Amino acid sequence: MIAQFLDLQHPLAELAGWDERVRLMVRPRRYEHVLRVADLACRIARANGLDEARAYAAGLLHDLARDLPDAELLRLAPPECDIDAVHPLALHGRAARTLLERWGYRDPVVLEAVEDHTTGPRGGNPVADCVYVADVSEPGRGVNEHIRDLALHDLPAALSGALVSKVTYLQGRGITVHPRTLRAYHALPCVRQALAGGQEAPLCPAPDGPALRPPRRRRPSSHT
Repeated sequence: MIAQFLDLQHPLAELAGWDERVRLMVRPRRYEHVLRVADLACRIARANGLDEARAYAAGLLHDLARDLPDAELLRLAPPECDIDAVHPLALHGRAARTLLERWGYRDPVVLEAVEDHTTGPRGGNPVADCVYVADVSEPGRGVNEHIRDLALHDLPAALSGALVSKVTYLQGRGITVHPRTLRAYHALPCVRQALAGGQEAPLCPAPDGPALRPPRRRRPSSHT
């Protein structure tokens, strides 16, 4: 897949070097996941008329910091909230961005997509939408096939489905939802329309409000 971009007159032409760096940073099974996410993000971007090269790059780089120790994640991405402090794994998107910037990576579209893949796109960056959806639905996970299929012809609907599913899953188990994820959720057109019409958004408080149920602090993997 990388070879497709090497001859492009495009700032991502050096992608092969970054691929090797990612391979050295993560465990073999994680690297396989990374390649599947990059491939699917590229396919989603192509199907929706978006920048497939940047989608592939962001997918390739998104889990760069995923296998770092908690102490290193906390050093690279100081906590913004209690969830970050209790579950440092939630920081691996921000930590990856920090590393990439220190190593000279400068594409702001890709950097934002890498940062936001753990907690949800903040809006206005379709590449971030591609990567978020690809990360939760890549074939190796064995779940969310319907979201993957939907993304290949209606990315906004797939993103809405992914975020609603995430928030509903976490709150249904009494797990505090990350404030960034709540903001992404409440920015969805379907949620704004529901609230404007006096309808109840599914299992979700206001972005700065309390969780519906007490958090279970032994479930860090739910914020990955």
